[in-house]
Amino acid sequence: MRVASSSVLSILVFLLAACAQPVLPPASVPSVESADPGLLLTGRVVTMNEAGEVLDGGRVWIRNGRIAAVFAAGAALPAAAETARRVETGGAIYPGLIDLHNHPEYAIYPILPIGRAYKDRYEWRFYDDAYNQRITWPQVVLANADYFNLALEIGRYGEYKALAGGTTTLQGGRSNLPYSTSECLVRNIENTRIGDRLATSRVDIGRDAVEWADLLKARNNGLLVVHLAEGPSARMATEYEAISKSGLVGPELIAIHGVGLTEAQFKDMAARGAKLVWSPLSNFLLYGKTANVAAARAAGVSISLAPDWAPSGSKSVLGELKVADLVNRHQLKGLFSDRELVDMVTGNPARAMGWAGRAGQIAAGQVADLVVVDHRHADAYRNLIEAIEENVRLVLVRGDALYGDEALLGSARSSGGGERAIVFDGGRAKALVPDCPGSALPLMSLAETRARLQRGLDMDPAFLARQGSAARISQELSRCPGGAPSSAIGEEDAKRFLACRYSLPYEKTRLSPLTTNEDPDFMSRLMANPNLPPYLKALPDYYRQTGRPIR
Repeated sequence: MRVASSSVLSILVFLLAACAQPVLPPASVPSVESADPGLLLTGRVVTMNEAGEVLDGGRVWIRNGRIAAVFAAGAALPAAAETARRVETGGAIYPGLIDLHNHPEYAIYPILPIGRAYKDRYEWRFYDDAYNQRITWPQVVLANADYFNLALEIGRYGEYKALAGGTTTLQGGRSNLPYSTSECLVRNIENTRIGDRLATSRVDIGRDAVEWADLLKARNNGLLVVHLAEGPSARMATEYEAISKSGLVGPELIAIHGVGLTEAQFKDMAARGAKLVWSPLSNFLLYGKTANVAAARAAGVSISLAPDWAPSGSKSVLGELKVADLVNRHQLKGLFSDRELVDMVTGNPARAMGWAGRAGQIAAGQVADLVVVDHRHADAYRNLIEAIEENVRLVLVRGDALYGDEALLGSARSSGGGERAIVFDGGRAKALVPDCPGSALPLMSLAETRARLQRGLDMDPAFLARQGSAARISQELSRCPGGAPSSAIGEEDAKRFLACRYSLPYEKTRLSPLTTNEDPDFMSRLMANPNLPPYLKALPDYYRQTGRPIR
């Protein structure tokens, strides 16, 4: 999903994740780079390796941002691991979840009240006035440095929501970040180098010779992640023919959505090594139909699962697993095993990006990106599928614990815990690290981030008058009735600017909560959507659990 024209995109600069990292060696025990003995996590280790090993009472030794070793219960530890800081997680440890399709800069928005089925992405993006009033124009004034100047807060909030759902790697970041010398919280595939190449993401596939040349250059320099055939209209299948004739279909291509792709096109993708990212909830809400993943699987196309974005999708890949589970059980008649569904958010996206041997499994030499959830189900894969955000105990990125149960996060961090982020109905509290560890980025608490974003979403004219550029707002007001003000920009001037130039505010918008259970509008708007298959009405059942371990 993508939401703004190129003119709008040109003014958006977002803080998401960060700059290049050294390429890791193939899976092996890494060399010791410091005297720090690291961290030793204990729990049920779900390795996601080819053998399907699940180690009850296993231990994961983390050192220098990587997994140094994995031990079965009772196995002897090397001397260096014996002195590591020990954390009994009490849960099941998985590779960090990889979200291969998102637009995290839109994580601030609630799910849209969609009342009709669209033919393809162009119909709602360019011809739906309500969409523009709810998303496009608010995003312009919120992110623009001359107006509300909230790009920093917008970018961080997208990462906070990812962490709350166990995500450690995101797609959808910007390559032209102002803070290109430091990493932030979660990894971003466009900016974080784990494999030997970075990714380039595109929404539109090319409308002129220059743009096609840019796409070919991006493909040759790395991975190309492209929105393709998003919608069931006949013209969507022609998009595939266009990129095929342009030489863009190959192992470097990761195609997002694929709703309009045919069986023959999936066979061609498989033959050339291209991959698919499946976003069923967003597809159903917008179009009443999703990709033919049965045909993709039969052809041998590698499939990853991702939520798309907040205005029409799940809050995270953890939520999208539940949607895929219902689609698999009801529409696909159990075509995918539970292991295959979990692989869609761990191993498959890692392999799609060329990160095999570096991420997507729990093994020595891999990056220490991990998520720990409650051990609630005897089957390790079913356990993750049925986990909700309340079940997320701990999330580590680069070996650094960034989010989780308040007490557990404190014990996993040598520098102390984070800021309280969420308290669930049963009193279970989550905390997160709100600032980018080891970076020079400005400090900002989660509470302040939320408050500033809500004032922006409220289109608070006093806040805009203080935040914005007086010269730019005066220039814009010169085109409005009443003209430019003769003195400093005040609250009434800011209100007049919003109304005249963007017809804002359109409606009251509440900052989208980090988790599904916190969000009173999420399920109600979902259930009111006319395009939702009847079997997806069971989605709320996953979230009616207490969230506490029941083993």
